[in-house]
Amino acid sequence: MQNRFTRWLVVLVFISTGAVASGQDAGPAPGTERPTPPAAAPPAPPAVERSRSVLLLGDSLIATGFGDYLLARLEAHPEIRASRRARSSTGLARPDFFDWMEVGEEEVKRHQPDVVVVILGGNDGQSLLERGGGKPIHWGKPEWEDAYRRRIESFAGVIAAPGRKIIWLELPATGLKRFEQKLGLIRGLQREVISSRTDARYVDTREYFTDAKGKALLHARVEGFRKPMKLRMSDGVHFTIAGGRYFASKVYPEVLGALGLSRG
Repeated sequence: MQNRFTRWLVVLVFISTGAVASGQDAGPAPGTERPTPPAAAPPAPPAVERSRSVLLLGDSLIATGFGDYLLARLEAHPEIRASRRARSSTGLARPDFFDWMEVGEEEVKRHQPDVVVVILGGNDGQSLLERGGGKPIHWGKPEWEDAYRRRIESFAGVIAAPGRKIIWLELPATGLKRFEQKLGLIRGLQREVISSRTDARYVDTREYFTDAKGKALLHARVEGFRKPMKLRMSDGVHFTIAGGRYFASKVYPEVLGALGLSRG
């Protein structure tokens, strides 16, 4: 009897192991269910190519808060690559100190921008010098205006290219009377030269920085702040953190418009 039971047990074990070895699936045990395999993750959306390029060029206004905020806003747009070259205390008057003709040409060759944003001139109310020296053209002399006009034309020509657009920002109003006398002449010459070009736009910033009476705007509402904020530092020229953000918020749509892009 025991031998017969042993033989049946061996037969059952052989059948069970044979089923496993043959790859047969006996199915889940009664009362259980096979877990559903996880769904495949959807393919990631293709990255949007940053097909537009913007280059910022200028003095301390581009080097500090305004330039920081404008650069950040442009880089946050999924279709824009932005770059910047700035140097404080520079302009077109003193290529012996910093040659914007050479630097501008280098930067546009390096970045091949679709749009170049420029703000220069706040330091140009002085004698004009050449890179290699020579006789200066003194501020206030009749020939100064013609010489400065030619420098603006030359610089705009250096940074221009077929299909490229130039956005030249007017020097913001400061409220400093003596300084404004110089800036008034410089603004007028820049406006004259840039407005005559078909590939450039001169952006009048006076409405951003003057009140209804034409006086310099000292405070304004700025995105990210609960109350009106002071726009200028104690020198009356450079921007506070809030002022830089305020100015960038005004210029950003101008750049998008030049690129033919919607707000991003």
